This record gives sequence, C-alpha cells and structure tokens, in this order.
Amino acid sequence: MTRTKVCVAGLLGAFAFVANAHAADPAGSWPPPPQVSYERPEPQFKELLSGWYVRADIGYRWNSFASFEAATPVVSQKYNNAIAGTLGVGYKYQWFRADVTVDRSVRTNFSGTTAGAGAQPRYTAKITPLSGLGNVYADLGTWAGFTPYVGAGVGFTQISSEEYFDATRPTGTGGKGKSVNFSWAWMAGIAVQVKPNWIVDIGFRHLDMGSVKTNNQLASVTIPDVATFDKLTAQEVRIGLRFLFD
Repeated sequence: MTRTKVCVAGLLGAFAFVANAHAADPAGSWPPPPQVSYERPEPQFKELLSGWYVRADIGYRWNSFASFEAATPVVSQKYNNAIAGTLGVGYKYQWFRADVTVDRSVRTNFSGTTAGAGAQPRYTAKITPLSGLGNVYADLGTWAGFTPYVGAGVGFTQISSEEYFDATRPTGTGGKGKSVNFSWAWMAGIAVQVKPNWIVDIGFRHLDMGSVKTNNQLASVTIPDVATFDKLTAQEVRIGLRFLFD
C-alpha cells in the first residue's frame, strides 16, 4: 500500500512540474506549428495558353477538277493524287488561332482520252499548284490533351501547267500556262500536345484553287489548241508539328 501511494505521488508531482513549466513561458514564445507549403502544379497541357508558333505539315491530296475543256471532248480522264507540304507562322490567343501558310504540291500528271482514233491518251499535262493562305481557327477546348478545332482560310493559288501535249500535234510542242486565282479553304482536326512546346496536328482540309488555261500552239498552225483545267480542288489529309514559343 505504501509503495502504491509513493507511485501516485510521483506521477502527480511530474504532472505539476510540466504544468508549471508551460505556465512560466508566455504564449508568444511557444514555437509555431510547422507550415505546410502548397505549390500550384505546372499545367500539363498548354493548348489554351497564348503565344507565337511555327508549323510544318505534310499531306496527301485527292485532286480533282470540275471539267477539262479542249478542242475534242474527253471521254475519260485521270488526274493523279499528290503529296503536298505546308510551312507557316501564327499566333494563338486562348481558344483563337490565326496563321499564314504557304503550300506546295508536287507536280501532278494529267491524262485525257478521247473517243476518236489515234494515239491515246490524246491529252497529257503536268499541274503544279502553289498556295498562300491566311487562316483562322477556333480551338474547341482541351480534353486529356486532345484539342479539336475548326478553321477557314482565304488567299491565292498560282497554278502552273507544263508539258501539255496534244497527240494530234507535232512532237515537241509541249505547251505551258499559268494563272493566279483567288482560293479558299476550310479545315478541321485534332491537336495533341506531346511536349511542353510541341503539338502534333492531324487534320483534314478542303482547298479550292481555281482554274488554269494552257495551250500547245505552233506559229505555222492556225487552229488554236487551247485547253482549260476548270476549278481545281483538293481534299487533303495532313499531319504536322506546331512549335509554341514561351
């Protein structure tokens, strides 16, 4: 019993000592609680941020035109598809983008067959378009790094027609032609951010390029041999990179 009393008295004494020690220190001298620091995480995706950018694209074009008009109507024609490249510079402000682009397609073969006798195809040519466009886009928000967009552009296209041959004319009289036309385009696609400043752009574009007239005329021949490629268009699937400056 005596031992129990001694233990209880000792515990009471220790508690009283601790209480007196705390009471002796003024409240302002107590150590502050540890501070917890919260840092805003760096955004993973910057598609809705603003800044200048440059772009480069490569595309595959399905070429077509409204009609081919020549001295003798064709019953069938072939206008090959082609590869095209794009370079541009632009500015992005949140959801709005605008850029200026230059597009060039590789030289593309054309052939046209007529119903008459003689060597076929009767008409052949090579077409090369070069376009300069001013474009605007609306970015439709970013979900898990994917940003769909729509856009439209206007500008000019220079169309060159070279090595135009009519099989009924003398060999070596390949004609040339060139025109500069008003052009317009609309596009849609999806952008994906793969690095803080690098964005992959996958999209589709319809491009209306206008018409070009060419001829194969000898000074000794009085009948003109003029042909018109009317209303050239391209449906294009493109993939490219955009570099967004900080």
